[in-house]
Amino acid sequence: MLYDKLAAIVAAGRISHAWLLTGRPEQTLEQAVLLAKALLCHRLQPDGQPCGQCPACRKIEAGNHPDLQLILPKGASVKIEQTRAMQYLASLEAYEGGRRVAIIHQAHTMPPAAANSLLKILEEPRAGLFLILTAPLGDSLLETILSRVVWLRLPENLPANGSDVYSGAYLAELNREQELHQEMQAKCSRLFELLAQPQDGAALLLLARSFRDDRQSGVALKQLLSAFLEELLAELRNLAAAAICRRHGEPAPNAPKLAANELQALEMAALVEEARRDVNANINGILLLSVLFLQMRDILQKNIK
Repeated sequence: MLYDKLAAIVAAGRISHAWLLTGRPEQTLEQAVLLAKALLCHRLQPDGQPCGQCPACRKIEAGNHPDLQLILPKGASVKIEQTRAMQYLASLEAYEGGRRVAIIHQAHTMPPAAANSLLKILEEPRAGLFLILTAPLGDSLLETILSRVVWLRLPENLPANGSDVYSGAYLAELNREQELHQEMQAKCSRLFELLAQPQDGAALLLLARSFRDDRQSGVALKQLLSAFLEELLAELRNLAAAAICRRHGEPAPNAPKLAANELQALEMAALVEEARRDVNANINGILLLSVLFLQMRDILQKNIK
């Protein structure tokens, strides 16, 4: 169960955008995930505990909630590229609407560059984004970070839940899912960079060929394609929404930097939807992406009013 003091804060609606939980590593990680569960739960209990049964809770337990990012140390420390990836994710809209949660476990292992990258997010918190840091001791973090988080020391005698959900295998799988998610976001960013240079068709084909079965991690091409196309579809929907908002003089959500109106964005999204349906068919995946990328380039070359 979520620590009663945390649960009471959640139940009262007095939720800070940034938390630091200190204590034993396995204890802080378990409570950080439970806090994330409570923040994303669809049927939060009156006492502030997550229900454990709603779609959001089940996705977290399965390690595939799109609005929860878990950052674990790579080797001995949290790396700068991990916090930079989190900066990018923090700028996106929630996939399921409402809130996004990012957990940085063992935040005290961040080198100065990574800590400064995190500080930029803490200085300008985005509405709906919640950060949860964990560390054995709070004073091992930068003073500038400590001044921007709610610091809660977990009691030594706090009982563990003993759930397999928080086993090492689960955490490893969740970390692989997050790394795949970040990799696909990077590929989407590269695609939009190339689409901004419409004559560079050869580079688009090279990007398509960069998708291969990752035999070392066991990620199959179909899984890569599914993850990429899901990410791409979300980005194109953001692009269309931003174009519509700008046309009406309203604040626009974060979207890819691409010169496209809403009709172009929606036409490209329709192509991606069709590609998603074709992924499980016996179609050459690299060819599928090659055709998709060139079709998207052709759409952007049209002058749609």
